[in-house]
Amino acid sequence: MNSYDEYLKDSLYKISTLLNDSNSRPILFVGAGISRRYINSPNWIGLLEYLIEANPNKIYPIGYYTQEKMDNLPQVGSLIVNEYYDYAWQKYSESVFPRELYGTNYSRSIFLKYRIAEHLTSLVKGFSTVGHQYSDELDALMKITPHAVITTNYDLLMEEIFPKHNPIIGQQVIRARESTNYGHLLKIHGCVTQPSEIVVSSEDYSIFMEKQKYLIAKLLTYFMEYPIIFLGYALADENVKSILSDVSEIIRSDDDEPVSNIWFIEWQENNILSHSKPSTDKVVDLGNGKTIRINYLVVNSFTEIFRSLQQNIDEPVDIIRELENNIYNIVKSKTVTNLAVDRIDFRTITDINKLANQLGFKAIEDMKDIEKINVAGLGNLTNPEQLLLQYPYSLNDVAIEMGLERW
Repeated sequence: MNSYDEYLKDSLYKISTLLNDSNSRPILFVGAGISRRYINSPNWIGLLEYLIEANPNKIYPIGYYTQEKMDNLPQVGSLIVNEYYDYAWQKYSESVFPRELYGTNYSRSIFLKYRIAEHLTSLVKGFSTVGHQYSDELDALMKITPHAVITTNYDLLMEEIFPKHNPIIGQQVIRARESTNYGHLLKIHGCVTQPSEIVVSSEDYSIFMEKQKYLIAKLLTYFMEYPIIFLGYALADENVKSILSDVSEIIRSDDDEPVSNIWFIEWQENNILSHSKPSTDKVVDLGNGKTIRINYLVVNSFTEIFRSLQQNIDEPVDIIRELENNIYNIVKSKTVTNLAVDRIDFRTITDINKLANQLGFKAIEDMKDIEKINVAGLGNLTNPEQLLLQYPYSLNDVAIEMGLERW
């Protein structure tokens, strides 16, 4: 076995051991590099260049903007916002943009963000794993069952790869109670489905940074209890450094040892020499004299790392998420009184069908009737009329019986 193969084998073993020891599913932080690899999307400066070139009123190339703003890309974004705003209003009568975007419900940045959404949406339309150049990697990635996926990307690639993870976008990541529950896709910089939430200008980043402390506070459980895997980022990425900077204030590691549950996977375009043995950890300079040491793995292909993150879990993501929400709603409900509960020993439950059986429902694969009702996210009733016979009142009917006008 050559040096690099030994290095890769040892690192993958550590990751598999981390998953087993934590008894939890991984959290995937997904950056622009993943979208560049699988749908040929541009990097940030490439996206800004595309937007400049796509503006019919373009005067200067991208170099003018980067020189003007000293490579500060959010400030470059702000300049382009203004140019698209002017262009949109110049062409108001020609319906270059949807008429609703001209309303006071939107800020001046909406025209640029709309173009971003159009472009990135077009890149995903033709996406398929079948016949893809990296089909082996994608097949392996789709078999991972992460607790959550967190991304700064705007596109819909993660929705294609993890279709049962429920997207939560922009400010809702902070506001929504369930955002840190199982089975969610957190799009912290916005999404093409909600262009107004896209973070692209210096003004957007200022707002985002003001609220990042709340975001990190909400995600702290992830960093304390789950394996964290960074994919598609560079170590110098300001998004990564900003997140790690906030995390480092709470999670202190020994200077000589990396934070055990944080792994940074870096993709290298060129083939890795067989006799090379890259570093197994990296110290990230967070600025202001702060650093953090994290686990590090450099790869030329993602196939093996994706396979090492698989846990052979068969239970559907959406069913488990629904079960979690249902249990939460029952526990917190003020209207549930004198609730009779049968105790189930969950140590005997090994799959979703055993749980359904313990609760008195048929397993999904045993159902033969076309007409089915999904109950509590666990099983099915073959005869819906049973529900009407056992529970003849709607909530409003119950309220009326109690002498109230409505529920």
